[in-house]
Amino acid sequence: MLDMKSHVHDPLDSSLPGAESISGRETGTPGTGVHRDRMATRQFTPGASLILVGIRGSGKRSLGFVAATALKRRFITEDHYFKEVTGLTRQEYLKTRGSQAFQQRDIEVVSLMLETHRTGCVIECGLGSLTRPVQDHLRRIATTNPVVHLVRDIHQIQKLLGLDDQSVRRLQEGDPLHRDCSNFEFYNLEDRTRIVAEDGSPDPQSAAYAFKLQDVKEDFTRFVRFITGPGTDQSSYDSPFVLLETPPEQRPYTHSILVWSSDLRSDRVNLPELESGGDAIELCVDIWEPDLLNTISQQVSTLRRNAQTPIILSVDTASLDAAKGNGSTATYFDVLDHALRLAVEYLVVDLSESRADVTRLIQCRGQTKIIGQHVFAASSRVTWQDEGCITMYRDAEKLGCQLVRLLRVGTSREENSGVHEFANMIRSLPGHHPPLIAYNIGRLGRTSQVFNSILTSVTHPAIVRAAENERDALITSRDAVRALVQSYVLDPLKFCILGANVSYSLSPAMHNAAHRHCGLGHVYTIPESPSLALLDQLRQESSFGGCSVVQPWRVEMYHKLAAKSRHAEAIGAINTVMPLRGTADGVMYPLPEQANRRNQAGPVLGWYGENTDWVGIMTCIARHLSPRNAISAKTTGLIIGAGGMARSAIYAMLRLGCRKIFIYNRTLSRAEEVARHFNSWAAAPQPQSASASAEVVRVLHSLQDDWPDEASAPSIIASCVPADPDGDQPPANFEMPMQWLGSPTGGVVIELSYKPLETPLLKQMRRIRSDNNRPWVLSDGLENVIEQGIAQFELMTGRRAPRRLMSLEVLRNYVGEGGRFDEKTIQARLDGMHS
Repeated sequence: MLDMKSHVHDPLDSSLPGAESISGRETGTPGTGVHRDRMATRQFTPGASLILVGIRGSGKRSLGFVAATALKRRFITEDHYFKEVTGLTRQEYLKTRGSQAFQQRDIEVVSLMLETHRTGCVIECGLGSLTRPVQDHLRRIATTNPVVHLVRDIHQIQKLLGLDDQSVRRLQEGDPLHRDCSNFEFYNLEDRTRIVAEDGSPDPQSAAYAFKLQDVKEDFTRFVRFITGPGTDQSSYDSPFVLLETPPEQRPYTHSILVWSSDLRSDRVNLPELESGGDAIELCVDIWEPDLLNTISQQVSTLRRNAQTPIILSVDTASLDAAKGNGSTATYFDVLDHALRLAVEYLVVDLSESRADVTRLIQCRGQTKIIGQHVFAASSRVTWQDEGCITMYRDAEKLGCQLVRLLRVGTSREENSGVHEFANMIRSLPGHHPPLIAYNIGRLGRTSQVFNSILTSVTHPAIVRAAENERDALITSRDAVRALVQSYVLDPLKFCILGANVSYSLSPAMHNAAHRHCGLGHVYTIPESPSLALLDQLRQESSFGGCSVVQPWRVEMYHKLAAKSRHAEAIGAINTVMPLRGTADGVMYPLPEQANRRNQAGPVLGWYGENTDWVGIMTCIARHLSPRNAISAKTTGLIIGAGGMARSAIYAMLRLGCRKIFIYNRTLSRAEEVARHFNSWAAAPQPQSASASAEVVRVLHSLQDDWPDEASAPSIIASCVPADPDGDQPPANFEMPMQWLGSPTGGVVIELSYKPLETPLLKQMRRIRSDNNRPWVLSDGLENVIEQGIAQFELMTGRRAPRRLMSLEVLRNYVGEGGRFDEKTIQARLDGMHS
């Protein structure tokens, strides 16, 4: 049960008694070493309560609700709890009892709140966190619980709260104290407003559409799931083919885009372009200024929002030594400690630093993976064949590093074969050992960079360097992949689409553009005579890479698979078929190896099935579901249709946490069949599920029926019936019964048909929204086509999809009833989906 009030200003001003800041305490600025003495392990028992602290306007109330929703926990606010304990609001208590009594009682209540809710909650600390006793309490709790300091641009806070300059100064003075009593930090970036012209494009991109908190909701959800989730060292994942479920060090030929802090600060990075071209982003800190830690916090949040990939943080020790001299060691570890507070996915640690300091850092890492690094200078006499390289790797392993990165400034091309031999030697060691990143840096080392298997540093066309550095990446991910294809390490493959009506499919344009962008030599086509029998012919082609499957074969093809993901199994339908390869004598590779052999030709021994339709639907729902309609125990979903796409929509809603779903279909028996399938699935024990529900899907029998009294009106609606004619059958022409549209807060309507784009349902919902001013957000079929295609491309190739490019190709190639989109409409839609 979530205890949630609307987002309001704190009722007390920071100048009131009990809310004073504490002067004269250490604040952990770079070089002080304050945090290093109090670091917790950041390993928490499952369900340990998450505590949020920060100054007024930092977003504690809003982000607390986001976190509670994401983690499915109770949300407790300091204001609500104070009234629950005392029977009075804080303002009433202050007015009736006086400031001294209020101060003492407030501290007692906050301490009680923290102590009695150590598990299963998200707790918002209000002004009490600015008092010494509560801060002492928070320091103790930070040894067992995640305590997150929320930071926000002070100018945005001043604008939001309408504060004068003196009040702003008081807030600024108090905020560093939160850093000293917390173990994590999240920089709350402003959301980007999606605004375009009214031109018939989907409603999320219309002029009136401004979706508050959507970006930060996604950012903070990922953040809290990371810091509270299971260890990142887990070796079992739902599917080895899904990029999000397999870390980059477990996939072949992955790349990290190297971004320098100085370039980011000087706006020499085109941030939206970083969405593709790398499997991670490495932020290398090379600026040294008084407000450094806040700068790093902001830059990490900025990169996370734009790239949505894991963050690697490293420090340019050469620039640090030049700037700090004798104080460089203290500053170095302050930056690394701060990176752990930001919960970066990877942290690079110099193996030449103090062993004791490195060990302490590793013990405090939480979910962050430590990359132990050593760079052999050009003047070094150590070669890749020397025992010193093995010793350095072994030392990093003994320290507890999760990965080891050994680099050498290349002085000749011949050294590239030496690093290859060294990497093979490490891989041949018996037992389990940390993954190795090893290559020569500089122009003479580019060959070794291409053939390094994991997390090679690469540059990107979106980055303009102001000055050269010997650590600069000189090749792009596309360069590296092209070189691998030209060296016959990777092979050009053939892909296609199978289905009854695929002549107007947008998949070839979307996939081929992505193949070219990534440097792959693959080709995606529409067969002249698509049929299921064609698969038997394709099985004889060693260069066949996979196919998309659309109606009416999503369910039929499901029964021809040798293996399938648990998602496809739960849905009972697939939309993606991939070859399972093996040796010439017929021995099939295990699934993890199948995933690592994507982009390589070989004998086809069977088929693997996956479903990305549900991923596209889930993405569209999550993108457009407002905070007011956040999924809770009362949330109701409605599915129209009972085919393969309807199954995917039900699964998407279930994955989002909706447990009350109704289905309507003209043929009642088909709706009942789908309901039985999912109710049977839900009744069985599910991974990571505390309980099972026997009935999650119920059937609606008639469009004339009233909405069931026992359920809330639906706030998530997915239409899964074709709006275009299906053979001799007329189009569905479906419109919603008015008695089913009673949600007072509106919701999301996902239309999965896109021929025509403006379906009868979307036209009806626009009229209804205009008439009653209910906040319904509408998503048309093209958006889902794009999202499922992006997921499918990543599944088939194992490469990060260029999302904006694939979206652009779909919009440029779509021909609707009104012809093609003009450039203005295309740009508007792109801004709405990827702003």
